[in-house]
Amino acid sequence: MEITFGNSTFLPIFSLLLCVCSGCHGCMDEERDALLQIKDSINSPEGTAFSSWYGEDCCQWEGVQCNASTARVSSIFFNYRRDPSLLENWYPNATLFAQFKDLEILHLPGNRIAGFTSPEELHSLKRLQQLNLQDNSIENASHLCWGKGALPSLYYLDLSGNNLQGFIPECLCDSLLLKQLILFDNHLHGKISPCLSNMTALQYLDLSNNQFSDSLPTFPFHNLPSIDTLILSWNKFRGKFSFSIFANLSKLSHLGISYNPYLELETESRTCFPSIKLIELSLAGCNLRKLPRFLSWQNNPKTLDLSDNLLEGNIPSWLMHNATLQLWVRGNNLSELLYLSASDNGFNGGIPPSFGRLKRLQSLDLFGNKLHGEIQHLLTSNTSRLQYLYLHDNNLRGDALPRNLSFSKLEVIHLGNIPHWLCQMRHLEVLDLSRNNLSGHIPDCFDNITSWSDFCHGHYLYFSFLDLSSNRLTGSIPVQITQLIALRALNLSHNKLFGELSPELTKLTGLEVLDVSHNKLFGELCPEFTNLTFLVIFNVSFNNLSGTIPVGYQFSTFGASSYIGNPGLCGNPLSRNCGVVVGKPPKSNGN
Repeated sequence: MEITFGNSTFLPIFSLLLCVCSGCHGCMDEERDALLQIKDSINSPEGTAFSSWYGEDCCQWEGVQCNASTARVSSIFFNYRRDPSLLENWYPNATLFAQFKDLEILHLPGNRIAGFTSPEELHSLKRLQQLNLQDNSIENASHLCWGKGALPSLYYLDLSGNNLQGFIPECLCDSLLLKQLILFDNHLHGKISPCLSNMTALQYLDLSNNQFSDSLPTFPFHNLPSIDTLILSWNKFRGKFSFSIFANLSKLSHLGISYNPYLELETESRTCFPSIKLIELSLAGCNLRKLPRFLSWQNNPKTLDLSDNLLEGNIPSWLMHNATLQLWVRGNNLSELLYLSASDNGFNGGIPPSFGRLKRLQSLDLFGNKLHGEIQHLLTSNTSRLQYLYLHDNNLRGDALPRNLSFSKLEVIHLGNIPHWLCQMRHLEVLDLSRNNLSGHIPDCFDNITSWSDFCHGHYLYFSFLDLSSNRLTGSIPVQITQLIALRALNLSHNKLFGELSPELTKLTGLEVLDVSHNKLFGELCPEFTNLTFLVIFNVSFNNLSGTIPVGYQFSTFGASSYIGNPGLCGNPLSRNCGVVVGKPPKSNGN
């Protein structure tokens, strides 16, 4: 219909609106075209990313979010989309991203980006707040120089896991409103660029895992009044270091200086710095022989990591009165400890009897030492709150649980042998006895552990697993294991188990991992195994199984490696056709 006034003809108003709204596809035509060009670029020459994109409305495409009122692209999440088989680096054209005038979030991690062509074109992204380029291949800092005054709204920049060389690029300091700067895991060296001190809005700065080798006191940290988290670990900083350089940083709560072996930390200063109130402090691997007195005025730390140092003697009494809940240190007797980790230290002798008096202890980690003797004095009524016990890779024994003692909360336990009292641990949820050179039969009392047989039990339900792999266990798989319906993972591989692979295992419908490979099991895989629809890992290789491999559901996703080493098995995915008669292997007697 047309409306005529004199010699002029007017289209109806709704037709005009149709022209203005770019065809009403749900997103702007120029933005849809830019996305399609980016797709072609990231897939060059033969990638398959974004194969799910279809339809005209790019706001519905995977990895794209639009503003509900303007229909303009506001967020792009193209995380790890470049095909790993494409060995060439990717140089995206910044001009394509410049089309997204309302873009606020741009995440491009893990795409082998080596730099942008025409990076100055990014200056038009006035609303961009977050830029994530981690785990790429950027070496040349010039690819990050998008022009002074560009990206005025940017507050988050992640360049971790790239190949940045040399000094911190000065052009990064142009982003004066930046609050979070992450340069972890690059190849930056020399001194920290002084221009960073101009970024007074910084709250989070991570320079860890680089090659910085300057003296820390030369950088004016006092110019960063908003800093909350400062991570300088895994570098080569040199010279004497005092906590006084952070004296004016009243908001600093998380500080990491670990593994700077050439740094000399001052330990004897009695100067109090009341403005510093740390919640987390990491001083691991700093060759400390004494604890810094600075710690005696810190009443708020929740985590203190002093591992891999040269500490000797006792832990000072002033540390015992602090509110530390997680202390990673050796040789202490803090009665209020909740977590104690002293693994991989080469300690020998028995477990100190004083550990049995840690009434609030919830987690004890002593694995990877040379401890020997009994563990009974550790399991006392005083330690009944213990939930996590890691004692593997030692020479400990624990054949009997003290009478009338029940650990109702013990949920995770790693030992070097199978004690008879395990079946009394009704709340046990994770049992890992792998690689312990164990022999004998699997106990037939695991069905007493109610957390493994009750779907409604426990807050770690999705982590419930039993791992007895890589031992010398013999006998058959106890039928009681088929009652543990709450198990998520069962690993009995690399043992000497024999007998039939019981169809009763199909009752464990919540299993995500079932591995019985490298044993002497025989029989057939019954069709009911396809009822295990949550299976992600299934491995019965290198046994004496026979018959047809079940078909359907998850079983269509398992490759030949799940079944090889069974001469009697046939059917997909093996190349052996079930039409060929193959003699069943003899049943093993376990010898």
